[in-house]
Amino acid sequence: MNNDIKTKFIYDSLLYYANKIVFNKSEDINTANIYIRKLADKISANFDRRNTHDLEFAFLEGENLYSIFNILNKNNESKKYDASILYENEKVNIPKDIVAKPNEEFYKTIKEKLSKKLEASSADMDFINSFLELLEQTTSYMPVSKDENTDISVYEHIKQSIAIGSVIFEYLTENGKLEEQEQICSNPKGFYSEKSMLLYSMDFSGIQSFIYGQYGKEDVLKNLRARSFYLEILMENIIDELLNKLELSGANLLYAGGGHAYFILANTEKTKTLIKDFDADVKNWMQDTFGIDLYVGTGYAQCSCNDLENQPEGAYSNCFREASAAVSENKLRRYNASQIKILNKGKKADGERECRICHSSYNLNSDGVCSICEGFAKLSGNILKREIFTVVNDAKKGILPIYKGGYLSVENVSRRDGEEYLRTNKNILIRAYSKNSLYKGNNYIKTIYVGDYHDADTLEDLVKDSIGIKRLGVLRGDIDNLGKAFVGGFDSKKQTLSKSAAFSRKLTQFFKYDINNILKNAEYKIPYFDSEGNEDENRKIAVIYSGGDDVFVVGAWKDILEFGIDLYNNLKEYTQGTLTISAGLGMYMPKYPISYMAEKTGELEDCSKKLEGKNAITLFDKYNSYHWDEFIENVMGEKFTIISEFFSKSEDKGKSLLYSLLELFRNRDKKINLARMAYTLARMEPKGNISEEGKEIYQNFKEKLYDWMLNDNDTKQAITAIYIYSYLIRKEEGR
Repeated sequence: MNNDIKTKFIYDSLLYYANKIVFNKSEDINTANIYIRKLADKISANFDRRNTHDLEFAFLEGENLYSIFNILNKNNESKKYDASILYENEKVNIPKDIVAKPNEEFYKTIKEKLSKKLEASSADMDFINSFLELLEQTTSYMPVSKDENTDISVYEHIKQSIAIGSVIFEYLTENGKLEEQEQICSNPKGFYSEKSMLLYSMDFSGIQSFIYGQYGKEDVLKNLRARSFYLEILMENIIDELLNKLELSGANLLYAGGGHAYFILANTEKTKTLIKDFDADVKNWMQDTFGIDLYVGTGYAQCSCNDLENQPEGAYSNCFREASAAVSENKLRRYNASQIKILNKGKKADGERECRICHSSYNLNSDGVCSICEGFAKLSGNILKREIFTVVNDAKKGILPIYKGGYLSVENVSRRDGEEYLRTNKNILIRAYSKNSLYKGNNYIKTIYVGDYHDADTLEDLVKDSIGIKRLGVLRGDIDNLGKAFVGGFDSKKQTLSKSAAFSRKLTQFFKYDINNILKNAEYKIPYFDSEGNEDENRKIAVIYSGGDDVFVVGAWKDILEFGIDLYNNLKEYTQGTLTISAGLGMYMPKYPISYMAEKTGELEDCSKKLEGKNAITLFDKYNSYHWDEFIENVMGEKFTIISEFFSKSEDKGKSLLYSLLELFRNRDKKINLARMAYTLARMEPKGNISEEGKEIYQNFKEKLYDWMLNDNDTKQAITAIYIYSYLIRKEEGR
């Protein structure tokens, strides 16, 4: 097949939709293979579950997009989104019951953006991908139809149609049926049952160990961020290399995040041969570069249009199960005989020395650092301020290896200087990525979004000016039961590729983009009455990793606790309560090895996952596990508030009485301790000339603590509240 013809077909299909939006033109730009485009649009409409799926795409104005979470996990709501341009708002776009309809100015702005882009259109993949990105930004909150409760956007419909069209084009071409496209389009029932597509899956293993498995004591925070970002670039580049090899656009990437990726490809011998060769090449490269530390498992399922529309019932989830099973099988047999021999032989080690950061024994420099960790050190210097990251083929200008035959460049390139850089370095440039903002130059630079909020450059600086004990807080959390929701979260009559794609995009947006805005716009504050009111409004936090469904952040322990509650509340609103998150929160000295912190906090997260219904947080140790609402309302809203309020008014603010109360709660099973509690509370009664308010606060404090002592749950909650309060008033490092 002539790939220029396929690219031209994808380009023409994209222009068809673009002209409908910008100029309201109904005719096709190019009549070649028009019926494949029509068929792809029809199939995509079926996936959208539109009542008007027999009608061709029409750009409609004046409507708001319904939320995909209205119908996830048996939810039944009718919330909508405010019309907005994606990635240009610093507030999370939460679905609402009542929204204002988009005005003419909104559509005018969008059409101007698209029209300007079309002026430089060309039939190549760079333009196609660039225009798809602009469509994502401008049309992600526009419903594709006026059908009731339409939760599929214009962008999602177009992206899906482009992907399906390219698959059909390849499939019909290889099977010698290209000339039958008009007949198939007119009567597609038989074609819908053909296994014309591949659901191809990638799954990266070893990510967490790679990020956190470093033991150096210098520039730990910078090193962590560099490792995390490097993996983002590495995975993006592998995805881009595959699409480039298949000569497909980004439309065929269904989902990428959290180390996972799904693609819609053509079920042809050519495609299967290409991905087989690609898989082997990637695995050989990763083995040669990282040994057994990183691995990518792959697999696919053969699917029909009916399967991806869940006909018959259960067919859709079966496709994902089959692909997942293939990936698992691939991971079980990850190395062939020759690869095992190479692993057993090992690389040439530098004597008995080990890298002082990662403990590798290979390619050490005079400072005892391996080439990979040396690259991370160079990358970390300006990673947060860099706007454009480039992959080049010149090892002298690179700092870290990137598949295939590429290197992540150390050069700091701004978006303003992007055009000049691309022009002068085109001979060595493989591809470029713009971080957290769309590149507006003439050339194509792919946009990637990452959680990169930070308020300090070192772990020590994060806790230096914090309130209370100078401890680092570490939060790890991820979505509960995401796999189940992804393949079976919608009613069987509504479960289609469109729904899963829309759902996964929303989650990726939350964890890769909105996470920064949640941290910038802090909401929850611990009800600490002793606070002097001069706290820094900025969260003393740094994001280490935030992926498709999970997050790892470090910072001042109080800010981490508050952010955890913000994260829970925002996710609950964002997903309308259809998804939950479980997390672990640990406290450590900043000098502790980060690998230890990650491991122990992961164990706390596991404790949360073991609670019935999950949706929980575990703090400090396994004995402080709570469902989020219990922690927010009962531990912080009630117990902590009462304790904090009383001690803020008490003349004796020493820790001795607080610790006496803590010991009594810990040993409540001893009957004598109930009497001791009454005695201790009597000793705490304020003396002298006390205001009525002070008397009421004490009386409430006394009655509540005595009541809490009589109940297991109240006792547990009171102990956690005392812990938190004691950490806030502790000034010294010793306990």
